[in-house]
Amino acid sequence: MWDILKVMYDNDPLMVFEIYKHLFDLKQGDRSVLEFYSELKGLIDKLKMYQPAVTDAATLRGYRQDFVVSKFVSGLSPAVGSQVQGQILGGDSIPTLIVTFLRVMPVYTGSEISSAPSIE
Repeated sequence: MWDILKVMYDNDPLMVFEIYKHLFDLKQGDRSVLEFYSELKGLIDKLKMYQPAVTDAATLRGYRQDFVVSKFVSGLSPAVGSQVQGQILGGDSIPTLIVTFLRVMPVYTGSEISSAPSIE
């Protein structure tokens, strides 16, 4: 049974992105604190199914990478984000932030980038 659940919830970068996006956008608004908390808690519980607690450093770095890339993509303008979301999240894993940036820039500028930005 655990193997079936692992296959169902493992390696779904689009679902992880959607959960993060919902978390980034979540606000109390006109709802009660209890309703807001309940929705937040539900999203966190759902995220735990896709990114369970681990002690492996490489896996934790992967989770952090998923988080920052998801934030970057979800924060893009709708015109740019809608064009790049599929190519960034369509694979078996979410690419690094720099790879994501390099995929976004040609869409944003309308031309290919010849070199990577300096990271200092």
